[in-house]
Amino acid sequence: MWSWIKSFFKWMGGIVADIVMWVLNPVINLFKSIVKSITDMIDGIAIMIENFRRIVCFLGSIPKRIHNINYGMYNTFKGVNKEFEAVGKSFMEGTASIGNLGAYIAEFVRTYIFCFGKFATNIFYCIFFYIIDLFIYLIWLCFIWFPITIIEWITNIDFSYIPQNVYKGLIPINDFIFSTFGFHILYWPKSVREDCYVCKTLRNSAVTKAADNVEYTFNTKIPKNFGESRAIFKKAQRHFDEAVKTWVRTPDKVP
Repeated sequence: MWSWIKSFFKWMGGIVADIVMWVLNPVINLFKSIVKSITDMIDGIAIMIENFRRIVCFLGSIPKRIHNINYGMYNTFKGVNKEFEAVGKSFMEGTASIGNLGAYIAEFVRTYIFCFGKFATNIFYCIFFYIIDLFIYLIWLCFIWFPITIIEWITNIDFSYIPQNVYKGLIPINDFIFSTFGFHILYWPKSVREDCYVCKTLRNSAVTKAADNVEYTFNTKIPKNFGESRAIFKKAQRHFDEAVKTWVRTPDKVP
């Protein structure tokens, strides 16, 4: 009997619990829906506030972005202007160096042609002096240079200073004779030297120096003319890049 009563109350408790849950479940679900709605609304408000903050920050950064764009445009046009200046300057330097080399070559050729014509014209007058010079040179070679060379080879002693000192000793004697009698003993009279031995020509070193200047102009000076514009273009690019960044700096803070 007692077990039957316990089973009855247990059965009645289950029915009551089911009835209570049947009544409370809609209320609980409604409460959860309300809470979720409120939570979603709060999250939406937070997102809206964050978006609004970003919009405000973006609107506040617009002047900085515009300034960076202006600086970028300014440096772009400045770089283009420097490019034109570099082209003009390089053209002037290049043409000047080439023109200078051309002038040196022309002068070099002109002076050598003139000297060739001068010596060709005076050959019959000068050949007498050339023969005497050759005869004196052969005498010096046979009776001075060759014996000294043999002696140096045998004794291993340097005697080359002897002819040099003899020549230096003859210079004051030559000057005395010229001042007293009006002629030289070491070289021909001035008129003979000018007609047969002397002719002014442009040196090879001068033409070489002009050619080196052309190489220096095109390999060193002209490339340097374009270096400044490249730096300006790079600065313009940095300002354009700064204008689209999330956090924008003022143009004076951009390196």
